[in-house]
Amino acid sequence: MSEIAFHLIDDPADDAFWYFAAELCAEQAEAEQPTYVVCANLAHVEGFDDYLWSYRDDRFVPHTADPEDAAHAPIFIGCDPEAGGFARVINLSGAAIPRANERERIDEVVPPGDQPRDEARARWRQHKAAGATISHQRIESVRQAET
Repeated sequence: MSEIAFHLIDDPADDAFWYFAAELCAEQAEAEQPTYVVCANLAHVEGFDDYLWSYRDDRFVPHTADPEDAAHAPIFIGCDPEAGGFARVINLSGAAIPRANERERIDEVVPPGDQPRDEARARWRQHKAAGATISHQRIESVRQAET
């Protein structure tokens, strides 16, 4: 049974969405949990790849966006929601992850705004109907959520 966690970002900082996603990636890397990060498009993949290199001076997140290197880094960033081989997914795309029931855990990072929240509610209903265990948290300050 899949565990789905919705993280509703309410922090108004420009980089709050990306910062919180980076923190999730750092936690997964430190726990040695191979994780696939699904971005909306190639520009987001490249931007998040760059962001992970410098978002915090005191934390390094080993990652790659190169499919040939995916086996050598705990965090793989891509934009194909159907990519398999990962039990854990961090969804930044706003799209549903196909075959979610085949995943151990999906973290849905939801930016502020009516449209992203409406889309997240639709994904919530899909996951609930499929029998997933669902949780949610509102993130008012991503920097207070640092681990």
